[in-house]
Amino acid sequence: MRRLAASLLLLTLMPSAHAANADFSISCSAGLSACQQAFHDVVKDVGAVFNYKNLAPAEATGLTGIGVGAVGGYGATRNDAAWKTLTGSNVDAVGFVGGSISKGLPLGLDVAAFYTAVPGSGANFYGGQLRYAILEGGVASPALALAASYAKSGGIDDFDYRAWSVDALVSKGFAFITPYLGVGRVSAKADPSGALKTTLGLQNQSPDYTRVLLGLRFSLALLEITPEYEHIGDYNVYNLRVGLSF
Repeated sequence: MRRLAASLLLLTLMPSAHAANADFSISCSAGLSACQQAFHDVVKDVGAVFNYKNLAPAEATGLTGIGVGAVGGYGATRNDAAWKTLTGSNVDAVGFVGGSISKGLPLGLDVAAFYTAVPGSGANFYGGQLRYAILEGGVASPALALAASYAKSGGIDDFDYRAWSVDALVSKGFAFITPYLGVGRVSAKADPSGALKTTLGLQNQSPDYTRVLLGLRFSLALLEITPEYEHIGDYNVYNLRVGLSF
């Protein structure tokens, strides 16, 4: 519960945090070895935060289910010096804000998509998810789902970024509160573009992470509020969705 409360607090404060100053423009003059190491470390920070966020319990929403919402996420970087070496900027946190939409399908399937921007950077991230409810849950039984997700960057000139994830989710509703727990795997890949590869000689980076997440869905009529905490690799990431379901 403390982690989830922190999600709400940190996301409320996020607009004033250094996440708004994240810099994805590479300008490194420290030499190939130092620049390559800095790129490796920065991509690790990026991959921990910029991937598909579940922000939902395991229950299938059904054929008529539609959800729309505002989403945000925030995580502290672990490689501040690498950001300084690679971009010349002081970055100690990265985050995003945007929107999401989901639609229920037959046979316990749900599809969802999101689009987010990194405040002040010109970068954006977008992607989608397909989820299958193995157990749809009930009054006395939990729901269990498997999810596969994909995310991609836009607005970044110096490298192309993609992330894939698979998660298993379990949840159980109690009145208007539905806690959920998930565990999964996230893989990311960053490919340097143009002169960064030919002149600086930067190589592709592909970090992998184990993810454990904990969330709470508060449902008040059509309104839904979902704070979520992720421990992904060595990182703590705090996410929030505020939306409507029909």
